[in-house]
Amino acid sequence: MWLAFDIGTSGAKAALIESDGRVVESAFAGYDTSTADGGVVEQNAADWWQAMVATCGQLNLSGVSLEGVAVTGQMQDVILLDADMQPVRPVILYSDTRARDEAAAYVKSVDVETLRFQAGNKQGEGPDGLPAKLMWLANHEPDSVSKAVHVMIGAADFGVHRLTGQLYTDTTTASTTGLMNMTTRKLLSSDLLPDAASVMLTKLPPVVPGGSLAGTVTDMASGALGIPAGTPVYIGPGDAGATASGAIGAAERAVYAYIGTSGWVAFTAGQPASFDSGVITIAHPQPDTLIQVAPLLTAAGNVDWLCSALGAASIESLIERMAPQPVDTIYLPYLNGERSPFVDPLARAAFIGIGATSDAPALTRAVLTGVAYGYRHALEALVAHTSESLTVTGGGTASRAWTQIFADVLGIPVQVAADAQHVGVRGVVFAAQGSAAAVPIAETVQPDATHREFYDRQFEVFRAAYLALRPVFAQMAAE
Repeated sequence: MWLAFDIGTSGAKAALIESDGRVVESAFAGYDTSTADGGVVEQNAADWWQAMVATCGQLNLSGVSLEGVAVTGQMQDVILLDADMQPVRPVILYSDTRARDEAAAYVKSVDVETLRFQAGNKQGEGPDGLPAKLMWLANHEPDSVSKAVHVMIGAADFGVHRLTGQLYTDTTTASTTGLMNMTTRKLLSSDLLPDAASVMLTKLPPVVPGGSLAGTVTDMASGALGIPAGTPVYIGPGDAGATASGAIGAAERAVYAYIGTSGWVAFTAGQPASFDSGVITIAHPQPDTLIQVAPLLTAAGNVDWLCSALGAASIESLIERMAPQPVDTIYLPYLNGERSPFVDPLARAAFIGIGATSDAPALTRAVLTGVAYGYRHALEALVAHTSESLTVTGGGTASRAWTQIFADVLGIPVQVAADAQHVGVRGVVFAAQGSAAAVPIAETVQPDATHREFYDRQFEVFRAAYLALRPVFAQMAAE
């Protein structure tokens, strides 16, 4: 039996998993995210550990013989720790876009073409990139920088350290930062980066392939989690890599989508994506293999927001009451800006076409459809040809009605991965075992052809709406 953790954006998941990938039991514990004007998005690393302890406590570990513990989680964070390995400040999340001025300065101060060639893409050049965030810290919180003895870049880094006392990050997570050479899978030379970013290179943990043995469970972690000291602990690939391992294995060009608080469309490839495609390239846990990813900053998080805004008892109850037929209202799902197929930290969510008869069921339908449009837009950037089908994973697949909307909007069959909510934890176990099995398909949802013409027409409005509003978003941010 394996114990797997996934330290995600909305909370941490723990699962007991058989070696063949069968999930025996799982538990989830949420934690808060702090947001503020200007693109601030933060969490507390201590909450991650508390959630790991809480979820582990919900599992029935009595009599279980653990082969190992595997950890994955959100990537491209900035986690500053002092000499005692205590957080210096809250974690700056991947979706934080406050460092807009620093991003502009970064591009002007480095050899952009050399960096793109070595890092594999344009990662790091936007306000959500690690270099810009590190520069922001140097400019605005020099005390935090001076106190930081260690810098982590992924939630799994922190979780593994709390379990083992050892410091590591994985190549998938490191490849999202613009600080790793994609060919050598080593950190970049410091002379390629601005001083504020290059100084931090010396504080990053060693980079190892996802699935590597990181250490063993310490006595302290054993007491907190109730698992035997000395149990092997593996640092898995970051969440996108773990999900790829669990959803499609090593199958090249098999396209899948993750629908969580954030989301992405991706496939395994042998070559990097074009720099100007709106797609980023990250390292697959397997050597000489890459993952092309079109990331969406906010996916099901839009539905979480709507549920809160409308005071709904639950997301499920909200979806149950949504309008049964497509609606004309367009929703742009850019609550925190967007990364693909365009990079715009100033973009925001918007309803377009609300009328006197628009009600909560209609707005719900518009939000669910708008997120699906976002995936269609990203999918077009990811693959030049029309995909024959799309495998979907993540918590968003729990709603059969939403999955049908995805199939209708995309116009292709949507294959729901078996036990789709556990693909990430299953994938991190596969990575730790060095296997590349893909999960079976639980259901294939066919598109309803009667809605095809409507959704094709509305999708063109969706694309035009962002282009029309882009200068408005910029004007709002400048005020």
